[in-house]
Amino acid sequence: MSVLGPVRELYEQYIARTEQLERDRKPGEGILGLGGGPKDDPCHERFAKELEELLNGILAEEPGSGEVRELLEYIYRAPQVHPQPLTAYWTLQAVHGMTAPLAARLDPADAQAVRDEYVKTYRRWERLPAQKKALEALDRARKG
Repeated sequence: MSVLGPVRELYEQYIARTEQLERDRKPGEGILGLGGGPKDDPCHERFAKELEELLNGILAEEPGSGEVRELLEYIYRAPQVHPQPLTAYWTLQAVHGMTAPLAARLDPADAQAVRDEYVKTYRRWERLPAQKKALEALDRARKG
Protein backbone atom coordinates (compact mmCIF):
# COMPACT_ATOMS: atom_id res chain seq x y z
CA MET A 1 0.00 0.00 0.00
CA SER A 2 1.28 3.46 -0.83
CA VAL A 3 1.90 6.06 1.84
CA LEU A 4 -0.90 8.11 0.27
CA GLY A 5 -3.69 5.62 1.08
CA PRO A 6 -4.16 6.36 4.80
CA VAL A 7 -3.76 10.10 4.24
CA ARG A 8 -6.34 10.11 1.45
CA GLU A 9 -8.74 8.18 3.70
CA LEU A 10 -8.26 10.70 6.52
CA TYR A 11 -8.90 13.60 4.14
CA GLU A 12 -12.03 11.99 2.73
CA GLN A 13 -13.41 11.40 6.23
CA TYR A 14 -12.64 14.96 7.25
CA ILE A 15 -14.25 16.49 4.16
CA ALA A 16 -17.33 14.30 4.62
CA ARG A 17 -17.59 15.40 8.27
CA THR A 18 -17.29 19.12 7.46
CA GLU A 19 -19.85 18.81 4.67
CA GLN A 20 -22.24 17.09 7.08
CA LEU A 21 -21.72 19.87 9.62
CA GLU A 22 -22.67 22.42 6.97
CA ARG A 23 -25.79 20.48 6.02
CA ASP A 24 -26.79 20.25 9.70
CA ARG A 25 -26.19 23.94 10.35
CA LYS A 26 -29.16 25.75 11.83
CA PRO A 27 -30.21 29.08 10.30
CA GLY A 28 -28.19 31.89 11.87
CA GLU A 29 -25.81 29.55 13.68
CA GLY A 30 -22.37 31.08 14.04
CA ILE A 31 -23.44 34.49 12.76
CA LEU A 32 -21.80 37.31 14.71
CA GLY A 33 -19.96 34.68 16.73
CA LEU A 34 -23.15 33.40 18.32
CA GLY A 35 -23.99 29.75 18.74
CA GLY A 36 -20.73 28.26 17.57
CA GLY A 37 -21.32 26.46 14.34
CA PRO A 38 -19.21 24.14 12.16
CA LYS A 39 -16.02 26.14 12.70
CA ASP A 40 -16.05 25.21 16.40
CA ASP A 41 -16.43 21.47 15.88
CA PRO A 42 -13.54 19.41 17.31
CA CYS A 43 -13.16 17.58 13.97
CA HIS A 44 -10.75 20.28 12.73
CA GLU A 45 -8.26 19.81 15.55
CA ARG A 46 -8.72 16.04 15.43
CA PHE A 47 -7.98 16.02 11.69
CA ALA A 48 -4.78 18.04 12.17
CA LYS A 49 -3.63 15.83 15.04
CA GLU A 50 -4.34 12.60 13.15
CA LEU A 51 -2.63 13.94 10.03
CA GLU A 52 0.45 14.89 12.03
CA GLU A 53 0.58 11.38 13.49
CA LEU A 54 0.22 9.82 10.04
CA LEU A 55 2.94 12.04 8.57
CA ASN A 56 5.31 11.24 11.44
CA GLY A 57 4.67 7.53 10.87
CA ILE A 58 5.32 7.90 7.16
CA LEU A 59 8.51 9.81 7.86
CA ALA A 60 9.71 7.00 10.13
CA GLU A 61 9.22 4.53 7.25
CA GLU A 62 11.76 6.53 5.20
CA PRO A 63 9.73 6.72 1.98
CA GLY A 64 11.36 7.40 -1.36
CA SER A 65 11.22 10.72 -3.16
CA GLY A 66 8.51 9.56 -5.57
CA GLU A 67 6.17 8.51 -2.76
CA VAL A 68 6.77 11.74 -0.89
CA ARG A 69 6.14 13.78 -4.03
CA GLU A 70 2.81 12.02 -4.60
CA LEU A 71 1.83 12.60 -0.98
CA LEU A 72 2.81 16.27 -0.94
CA GLU A 73 1.06 16.97 -4.23
CA TYR A 74 -2.11 15.46 -2.79
CA ILE A 75 -1.90 17.49 0.42
CA TYR A 76 -1.04 20.72 -1.39
CA ARG A 77 -3.83 20.29 -3.95
CA ALA A 78 -6.52 19.45 -1.38
CA PRO A 79 -7.61 23.04 -0.61
CA GLN A 80 -8.08 23.70 -4.33
CA VAL A 81 -10.06 20.50 -4.82
CA HIS A 82 -12.19 21.17 -1.72
CA PRO A 83 -12.74 24.95 -1.48
CA GLN A 84 -16.00 24.36 0.39
CA PRO A 85 -16.85 24.31 3.17
CA LEU A 86 -14.61 27.20 4.16
CA THR A 87 -13.93 25.72 7.59
CA ALA A 88 -12.27 22.75 5.89
CA TYR A 89 -10.55 24.91 3.29
CA TRP A 90 -8.65 26.94 5.88
CA THR A 91 -7.68 23.85 7.85
CA LEU A 92 -6.48 22.10 4.69
CA GLN A 93 -4.18 25.06 4.04
CA ALA A 94 -2.99 25.32 7.63
CA VAL A 95 -1.70 21.74 7.71
CA HIS A 96 0.79 22.46 4.91
CA GLY A 97 3.32 23.45 7.55
CA MET A 98 3.32 19.88 8.86
CA THR A 99 4.83 18.68 5.60
CA ALA A 100 8.19 20.42 6.01
CA PRO A 101 10.00 17.33 7.39
CA LEU A 102 8.73 15.24 4.48
CA ALA A 103 9.89 17.79 1.92
CA ALA A 104 13.45 17.08 3.06
CA ARG A 105 13.00 13.53 1.67
CA LEU A 106 12.52 14.82 -1.88
CA ASP A 107 15.36 14.65 -4.35
CA PRO A 108 16.16 18.04 -5.93
CA ALA A 109 14.24 17.37 -9.16
CA ASP A 110 11.06 16.28 -7.35
CA ALA A 111 11.38 19.19 -4.93
CA GLN A 112 11.67 21.61 -7.85
CA ALA A 113 8.59 20.15 -9.56
CA VAL A 114 6.50 20.28 -6.37
CA ARG A 115 7.74 23.79 -5.61
CA ASP A 116 6.94 25.05 -9.12
CA GLU A 117 3.36 23.84 -8.82
CA TYR A 118 3.06 25.23 -5.29
CA VAL A 119 4.08 28.77 -6.25
CA LYS A 120 1.63 28.73 -9.17
CA THR A 121 -1.20 27.56 -6.92
CA TYR A 122 -0.50 29.72 -3.86
CA ARG A 123 0.43 33.27 -4.78
CA ARG A 124 2.98 34.99 -2.58
CA TRP A 125 0.63 37.61 -1.14
CA GLU A 126 -1.99 35.00 -0.18
CA ARG A 127 0.24 32.52 1.63
CA LEU A 128 -0.37 31.66 5.24
CA PRO A 129 2.58 31.16 7.62
CA ALA A 130 2.16 27.38 7.32
CA GLN A 131 2.39 27.64 3.54
CA LYS A 132 5.50 29.78 3.78
CA LYS A 133 7.04 27.08 6.00
CA ALA A 134 6.21 24.39 3.43
CA LEU A 135 7.67 26.49 0.62
CA GLU A 136 10.87 27.14 2.57
CA ALA A 137 11.26 23.38 3.07
CA LEU A 138 10.74 22.78 -0.66
CA ASP A 139 13.36 25.44 -1.44
CA ARG A 140 15.87 23.73 0.85
CA ALA A 141 15.14 20.32 -0.69
CA ARG A 142 15.55 21.51 -4.27
CA LYS A 143 18.97 22.91 -3.45
CA GLY A 144 20.02 19.52 -2.16
